Amino acid sequence: MSEANWEVNLCWVKAYAGIMGNELADTLAKKAANNESLTVEYNRIPKSVVMRELEEESVKKWQENWTQTTKGSTTKEYFPNVGERLKIKLNLTQNFTAIVTGHGKTKAYLHRFKIIEGPTCTCGKAGQTTNHLIFECETLTKERKKLKTTALQRNNWPTNKEELIRKYYKEFVKFINDLF
Repeated sequence: MSEANWEVNLCWVKAYAGIMGNELADTLAKKAANNESLTVEYNRIPKSVVMRELEEESVKKWQENWTQTTKGSTTKEYFPNVGERLKIKLNLTQNFTAIVTGHGKTKAYLHRFKIIEGPTCTCGKAGQTTNHLIFECETLTKERKKLKTTALQRNNWPTNKEELIRKYYKEFVKFINDLF
């Protein structure tokens, strides 16, 4: 095939629907399967190689979709890279999910859906968003100080949410659990 400079694309078609190309492919596949003089080429490629290539291609397409979508903007701040996210073993809890998605548990979110009267945080300084809780709320100074102390021992207080997950996951989860 490489000498002819062909490009092979695979796609799904409905079986047994009289599609000429599909019927021809079935006929040729049966003929080849019954031809004992043909050498078996696919045995030369380990299944692990095929699986790895399929996984890499899937992650690549997932990343393209993730980058292009306008949805999930809060979650994207924590996980901009799909491949890196898949490498992280997360313990998904209701509190963790609420923070990294920005859905639920904050007054700003509950106010948006008219579940509560106002979005203002209990500290009275701003709307109670996930950003406010993590980086600004005076009520959480003690809890944030624990998180900052650990971060400062290793390097510096994280400037973004991706770093909170990547470098300080355990401490960040503890911080989240102290919130609720």
